[in-house]
Amino acid sequence: MTEIADKLVKQGIYQYQNNQFESALECWQKALAIYQKISNRRKQGAALGNIGVAYEALSNYQLAIESYQQHLNIAREIKDREGEAKALGNLGNAYYFLENYQQAIKYQQQHLAITEETLDEFAIQEACSSLGIAYHGLGEFSLAQQYYQRQLAIAKKIDNFTSQGDALFNLRLVYESMGDRRKVEELKHQQIAIAKELLSKQFGNNFTEIAQTVALNFTEDFAGSDLSGIDLQYTNFVGANLQKTNFSNANLTLADLSGANLSGANLSQANLCNTNLRDAKLLGANLAGADLRTKLPRADMSNANLSSADLSSAYLPNAKLVNVDLSNASLENADLSRVNLSGANLRGANLKRADLKEAILEKAIFGENQGISENKRQELVAGGAFFEV
Repeated sequence: MTEIADKLVKQGIYQYQNNQFESALECWQKALAIYQKISNRRKQGAALGNIGVAYEALSNYQLAIESYQQHLNIAREIKDREGEAKALGNLGNAYYFLENYQQAIKYQQQHLAITEETLDEFAIQEACSSLGIAYHGLGEFSLAQQYYQRQLAIAKKIDNFTSQGDALFNLRLVYESMGDRRKVEELKHQQIAIAKELLSKQFGNNFTEIAQTVALNFTEDFAGSDLSGIDLQYTNFVGANLQKTNFSNANLTLADLSGANLSGANLSQANLCNTNLRDAKLLGANLAGADLRTKLPRADMSNANLSSADLSSAYLPNAKLVNVDLSNASLENADLSRVNLSGANLRGANLKRADLKEAILEKAIFGENQGISENKRQELVAGGAFFEV
């Protein structure tokens, strides 16, 4: 019978991990009935803990608390300190979700005391994190900060990068509540430094996954950051705020930057081949020497530096390139139809087979260009362009 119950527990875990919470609950309730029948108190307690977790996932916090309390009673009865610590931690978390922060703190303090007694550093981190969250909920910012700092110190000691990211993110929330933007930025850059360290140590080659591991938000957290030289292939930066971010020499091949704000960003020598830059804002960005063989329809690149950039076969219909520097850039086979090139510098640009149909060329400067026939030259001048002798 024990074997049958154990299989039900494992089945429930699989179902829970696949978000089948009601099915998991049913399996664990059946397992509990068997453990009660054979009087296995330790496994009864563990099953009750699992049942509580299922109820919590179903947002039934009252029944979750009842299950955790039963687990706690059994653990204390049989002197199962590990089970007692888990039950206390679960009770604290459930009361937090009910916004009963005082009760949450009461149970988390007991949880922490046992983990300190058993010298379980991983569990100490969890208890400190939960206490920080509860004290933050109460508006006790100083105490929240202390517990997060302790979590961070232990996480660094045992190389738990996920916990480090979690602690830094929660510290950011505390300082944000306190109105300390300077400290918020400092902590954010510490998270980014950890992500870059993990990438350099080859803990993974997917920067998206690594960044998420350390609790970074791709939409908000990278503005003004130094991501130079990093492999960012396939990274999802859709709609992200990336103003003044340093991407120099970064590999952004096949990354999705559609709708992203890259105004003032440094993308010099970056590889943006086949990057999605639809509707991106690149005002004043430095793209000197960048590989831009990609699609940029409706992108706003006004006042950007694109000198010596490779835009061969690039697709730019309706893009805005007002006052842009395209000197010595390669625009061979590029689609520049309906592009606004007012005031642009195209000296030395390669324009072989470039499509400039309906392009706005008022005060655009040309000179020493490849691919411009005399007839094309006259056509461009008629459109407002200026050719240097």
